[in-house]
Amino acid sequence: MNRMNRSPNRSFARPSLDRFRVMALFLGMLIGLAGSLPAQEEGGRYQGFSTRVTGDIYGQVKVIRDVDGDGKRDMVFGATDGMVHIYSASGKEIQAGLWPKHTGGPILANVAVADLTRDGKDEIIVGSYDGKVYCLNSYGKELWTVDTRGTIQLSGPEVADIDGTNNLNVFVGSRSGKVFRIDDAGKLLWEIGLPAKVSARVVPADLNGDGQKEIVVKDDGGKVSVLQLGGGTATGWPQGTAAGLDWPFEVGITDVNGDGEREIFTTTPDKRFILWDRHGNEKETFKLSDGAHSAPKVADIDGDGRDEFIITQADGIVNVVNRQGVALPGWPQKTGHSIYAPPHIIDIDGDGKLDVVFTAWNPEGSGKEAGYIMALTKDGKKMSGFPKMIGKTLAPLTFADLDGDGYLEMIAAGGINYTDNQLHVFPTNAKIQMKIAVLGSEITY
Repeated sequence: MNRMNRSPNRSFARPSLDRFRVMALFLGMLIGLAGSLPAQEEGGRYQGFSTRVTGDIYGQVKVIRDVDGDGKRDMVFGATDGMVHIYSASGKEIQAGLWPKHTGGPILANVAVADLTRDGKDEIIVGSYDGKVYCLNSYGKELWTVDTRGTIQLSGPEVADIDGTNNLNVFVGSRSGKVFRIDDAGKLLWEIGLPAKVSARVVPADLNGDGQKEIVVKDDGGKVSVLQLGGGTATGWPQGTAAGLDWPFEVGITDVNGDGEREIFTTTPDKRFILWDRHGNEKETFKLSDGAHSAPKVADIDGDGRDEFIITQADGIVNVVNRQGVALPGWPQKTGHSIYAPPHIIDIDGDGKLDVVFTAWNPEGSGKEAGYIMALTKDGKKMSGFPKMIGKTLAPLTFADLDGDGYLEMIAAGGINYTDNQLHVFPTNAKIQMKIAVLGSEITY
């Protein structure tokens, strides 16, 4: 699932000399174009900002198409004040229409952004602690709500086309102990009961390559379930992890051996990593020094053509391991602080090599020293300019090009419990990947 993060990633089907000439000419034109824009060559053009919000942000900040008409993308998130907020790239809160929009309770989970109505405008789907899923249009108007009859804690809505029809469905877990499937118009298609409450997010994924997605979810009692399109449970599931230990860890999906069938993996409260095939057969397991609230990421960090698991543990240890749990040179790294969110695997400095970027919080720190963003090279070395102090933080980072200059901004939520500002945006030298199709070959830069 992270193969698109590799940089560079070139896939050639033995192109002929003429095809190489076409490609070289095309790339030359692009390079020439870039050379005519010297202001974009240097990086750091967009200065970013740090600002206060009226509530703490526990979920990931998402990016939405231009709402205020300034030509730049905007940021949307839920907060503990119960409101959905939209901020512009200038750092100002958008208060047009019905924004900020109040729900019936605090918002702790990620919001989702998708064009459910297929009108070219984004809708915002949010799960509130009042147990309801809200669908809002770009003006903040409530299009529909669905009541899950239980609080929604960390299981933010997930939007997916699960049957290949281009119709989007919304999936969400509730602490009522159920997973819900909702269509794009807000109609409840099914609700499936699980053995325990559902606090972690659900994951839609096509496990066998048949074009239809299954729904993978781990309940608070530690059981991992795979739900089929019609709502039934797939053969071989659920699988237990750590009975009697209540900790809402997430699951992840990957094709670990490139055979077209995807595996399911998770960490557990009893400090293990487990990987199953799609039938529920355990393929790998190894010990950890602690569990990880979020699912590990998967990426080819060292560029050897094989994916590694990047694990950020609750005890502050960051590790990069192969599928047998053996650490790569330079890993693990110990921060000494708590990590809740998953890492982001990205070439943040533009040197062509992947880096590991994550948030952490220091229980002993005060003010903005209570939390920070850290970036490590593929060899586990701290990168220049880090850490960046942002106050207590639990949310994942977001990377997006807000101003359209070809470089990605780093968006972070911090400042929990008034330790600092809540919304931070930093410029980076990470570039948007560019796909080039040249006579049947695809190259990603």
